[in-house]
Amino acid sequence: MTPTKWARLHVFSYNYNVQVSDAQAYKQFGNSFAILIIQITTEKAGNCIL
Repeated sequence: MTPTKWARLHVFSYNYNVQVSDAQAYKQFGNSFAILIIQITTEKAGNCIL
């Protein structure tokens, strides 16, 4: 996969430009969290607890 595809997988915006080397981009995306996915998961978990 290309760094751009990794960015999309991690819910980065479509206008996000990768401005580092591919190797650095893979590290960056590998260490990132998809905030939208975490938000949805915690909302659903909260609904199950209540």
